[in-house]
Amino acid sequence: MKKRMATLAIVLLFLAASVGAFLVFRQQHPATTTIPDVSVSYHTTAATTTAPPSTTETTTTAPTTTTEPPVTQAPVIDMDNLTLIDLLPLSLMGGDWDVKHCQGIAVDPEKSVVYYSYTSILVKCDMDGNVLGTVSGFEGHLGDLALGDDGFLYCSYYPTGRAGFYIVMFNTKRITKPGLSWRDTRVARSVYLKAVDTDYRYDVNGNGKFEAAADSTDHRYGCTGIDGLAFGPSFKKAGKGKKLLTAGYIIAGNETRRDNDYQVLVQYDVDGWWDTFGKPVPGQSGGAHKSGPEKGSGKYFLYTGNTLYGIQTMTYFDELRVWILSTYKMVKSSFMPYHVFAIDAEVPPQRMQLKGHKAGVEGNVLSFYQAGEYDKKHDIYGWRASFGTKGFDYAGSGLFYIIYPYKTWFGTQTAVAYLHIWDSGADGPFRLAADVGTDYIVGKIKRSK
Repeated sequence: MKKRMATLAIVLLFLAASVGAFLVFRQQHPATTTIPDVSVSYHTTAATTTAPPSTTETTTTAPTTTTEPPVTQAPVIDMDNLTLIDLLPLSLMGGDWDVKHCQGIAVDPEKSVVYYSYTSILVKCDMDGNVLGTVSGFEGHLGDLALGDDGFLYCSYYPTGRAGFYIVMFNTKRITKPGLSWRDTRVARSVYLKAVDTDYRYDVNGNGKFEAAADSTDHRYGCTGIDGLAFGPSFKKAGKGKKLLTAGYIIAGNETRRDNDYQVLVQYDVDGWWDTFGKPVPGQSGGAHKSGPEKGSGKYFLYTGNTLYGIQTMTYFDELRVWILSTYKMVKSSFMPYHVFAIDAEVPPQRMQLKGHKAGVEGNVLSFYQAGEYDKKHDIYGWRASFGTKGFDYAGSGLFYIIYPYKTWFGTQTAVAYLHIWDSGADGPFRLAADVGTDYIVGKIKRSK
């Protein structure tokens, strides 16, 4: 016991001596520190580094000056000068579903909502990938999506068996939970497109019998339905005026025909459609109807060569006044293997004889936006790179969300939409926004005459 007490006393004496020595040292070496005044600079594109602050230490003996490591100011976002690329996520997730694949996307940046078309189910998500609602059970094919200024979501559609061709209108305010029924007319209604159905059922070979097979010689222009969908100005008003719903034809792949080398687009003024024409969505079990506009606002043609299933997806680039079309492979080897095409909305259509058709068959032919690669033989501009066949949409400020479909380990389908910028070079026309940063300029090309 005495040994333990002695040991404890020695330890306490040592600690007391150490503290006393430290206090004497601090009295002999008073430290005066100047704290720098770090001002804040606001930038939207790059981190700001302030001048390295210096700390001067004064002693009572020999004065010395040392410089501490520089302090780097963290990036500060100017909330008054944010650009869209600062605000939008670099990728969007659309859940995973037991379906064929994703077929379209519509993005609403203002409401932070994204809609996905998975051929038989419509999915509504927030920009974090949380599912907000679904409309399911469709007995047919849901195609590309387009969000109207009226708040309705528009989707190309045909029931199994192609009993007609329709636009399905969704009341987005009512898509508030998963599992909503496609038969609920408070949520979804359909509008019949007579012009499309007429071209599909046209007896081209004149034998008095309509042949429904996709690769038959019937179907005017090779039309077998619609898929690509977008809102934009009237073609005949050269990029100006009210936005119209524009639908791109599904064109069957057929190497032997010469009258199927045009992409065909029809435009519609959709004001009042929901109440005037809207009917229950038809399916395989029936319900086909013909409630819809007698005619559209115009039919237009773009000479690209025969692409498999025509225009898969499309969108309108407001600032540049350009329509962008995404297609599957080129069917005919005599044409360049382009996948993406752009229409110059500032050039009005020209009425002319349609190539590959009988004399006297004319149409309103659209002009290319002269960017990308040029096929001199056919006078076609386009890009070989494949983008957006499973869905893409314009988000504003030269930014696009483009779908990349994936199959999960469980066999279900999912879709990730990556943010891209417009890049009209020959290797483009898009680049991942993640590889660019916030400093970018939307390059313009000289318009065609």
